[in-house]
Amino acid sequence: MLTVEPQWVALYTNPRAEKRVELNLREAGFEAYLPLRRELHEWSDRKKWVETPLLKSYIFAKITKYQQVPICGVQGISHLIKFRGDVAVIPENEIQVMKDFLAAEVDMQVRSSEMLHRGKRVRIHSGSLAGKEGVLVSDCEDGNFAVEITGISMAMILYVDQDLLEAIDDNNEPEKPTKEYFF
Repeated sequence: MLTVEPQWVALYTNPRAEKRVELNLREAGFEAYLPLRRELHEWSDRKKWVETPLLKSYIFAKITKYQQVPICGVQGISHLIKFRGDVAVIPENEIQVMKDFLAAEVDMQVRSSEMLHRGKRVRIHSGSLAGKEGVLVSDCEDGNFAVEITGISMAMILYVDQDLLEAIDDNNEPEKPTKEYFF
């Protein structure tokens, strides 16, 4: 639920309009975040690195409860993402996790969380993403690490070597994983 303090929300954009919507939001005075990743596109005559949206048709903006109507009037916005009737608020730390993952330039895919089976919570214990937590995905290959972005039913799947992961038990004490966590 939105408050009078600015909070991150997810917005659904018109198809292929994410970059333009980010510009429109900034011009309208809103703080916006469009997660972009670099992809190598190949044509018959050349190759080129292109920045593409990580989440197609999604963009994030920091707004108050009084800005719900004005933000929906920004050109290219289809609607605010809602969860059980309330605007889906994205915690600040989830936005920071996305920024950290993209800055680390790790290989990732995006899937709907309905396709994922929730498993053991894990933490990366070394490397550039040390300290990040998530959930092992049981229907993926060994070593996959999933971090769910709350409120929008999406998850980022990161390919992390299982040797870099440690299980998090109920007491928040890390323990070294065994093979049974990686089926």
